[in-house]
Amino acid sequence: MQQLKHEPSYYKTTSFKWRQRIGFGISDYACNLAYLLANTYLLFYYTNCAGISAGAAGFMFVITKFIDALTDYMVGSFVDHTDTKMGRYRPWMLAGAPVLAIGMVLLFSVPTGWGAGSKLAWAYITYIIFSFGYTLVNIPMAPIVTALSPVPSERTNIATTRMVFANLGSLTSSLFVIPMVYFFAGSSDATGAALAAGYRNTNIVLGIIVVAIMCICVFSTVEINPPTQSAQKTSFLQDMGNVFKNKYYIMLLFLVYFLFVGYLGMYGAMQYYYSYIVGDVSAMPTALSLLTILAIPTMLLAAFLNGKGIHKVKLMQFGAVVDAIGYGVLFFTSNGTVATIALAVIGLGFGFRSSMFYSMMPDIFDYTEWKCGKSLAGTQTAISGFLNKLASASASAIVSALLVWGAYDAGAMDKALSAGQNLAQMFPKTQTAINFAFGGLSLVSTIIAIIVLIPYDLDKKYPEIRAELDKRQMAD
Repeated sequence: MQQLKHEPSYYKTTSFKWRQRIGFGISDYACNLAYLLANTYLLFYYTNCAGISAGAAGFMFVITKFIDALTDYMVGSFVDHTDTKMGRYRPWMLAGAPVLAIGMVLLFSVPTGWGAGSKLAWAYITYIIFSFGYTLVNIPMAPIVTALSPVPSERTNIATTRMVFANLGSLTSSLFVIPMVYFFAGSSDATGAALAAGYRNTNIVLGIIVVAIMCICVFSTVEINPPTQSAQKTSFLQDMGNVFKNKYYIMLLFLVYFLFVGYLGMYGAMQYYYSYIVGDVSAMPTALSLLTILAIPTMLLAAFLNGKGIHKVKLMQFGAVVDAIGYGVLFFTSNGTVATIALAVIGLGFGFRSSMFYSMMPDIFDYTEWKCGKSLAGTQTAISGFLNKLASASASAIVSALLVWGAYDAGAMDKALSAGQNLAQMFPKTQTAINFAFGGLSLVSTIIAIIVLIPYDLDKKYPEIRAELDKRQMAD
């Protein structure tokens, strides 16, 4: 168990709370660098640099998720049974950082001189390595919030700080990845092997940053509220039964899937949209920056409103409605300026959704512990983490399928673009596919996410649940 070095009063001071918030928050800065690299640039890298077809890449994204299902549960179960002087969660975050960084580099290092089958095999193997590294780092990050504080309002502050840093990670990706890629490629007009080298070297730099940040995070935080220790040994089936007795957790799983299918589908199609519909990929960093920056004030506003008594689920649903409006505009427009404004609106809505999502998760984990007398937060995070990855794969696969349906041909479109030809007239089906991938998929997913949360009423019940858990900890 985590060994505390100071008197209990120290852990209630404002200075410690801010150290805890920022120390943990920077972990998602690192994770988002890795996560958005894979979800925003990887499919484009595969089709335009590595020479892997969109269909093969999309199929790979789905197949590798079945391996993730095994590794996610394995890590989650191990986390639930971990008890060290560093605590339950931090050792896993520290061990996963170098694996994640290596995976980042290998993802964007497909040997361009190899044959199609060999390149695809490389893609499978390196995507599995990357996903496993992300699992090691990310699985502990949701349940650790319960260990960082027992106070619901402070958990909201911790989760909000985390999401602010996550968006700063997204902003870093938005502003610097494309310029870094072209810097290392040697030219903004680079293609083929030169552009592939640009992606690889960019990931080497960002991988080093990820490891450094995760080390700072682990040694800046303290698990001051350990989960209830249960002497009762339970089987896999018993644990699964306890997990799925939690109706709020089932709602969370649906929310995870549709929230991320919509958001990541938009990210996966964005580079295609600005390259071939707007015709100016240099406008993409501005759009991504607005999407990221405008989420930060609404994250802070959501935390403030929650502190004033507005339930988390209401704030989550409000943000989803705002996002649905933005996605609806994306679906019906081909104008770059209008699309960028719509992305700004989506950023405002996503600020509400993301901060409340990560604040709701610890409450749902506590509900399971209250019902079954045992903390299964690691297992629950593993399952939701798998759904998150499945959503990521689904988004990439759907975008890939739409590109296949639209007869996407990178070489022909790049040639026509360079010649100044009208892409909408030459490739109308491809344009329709990209436009639908960019907005339509997200709109449908967001509407479903709003509906899923209608029965959620845990916010009303949580104070009594927390009081009972506090009594149990005092008894231990």
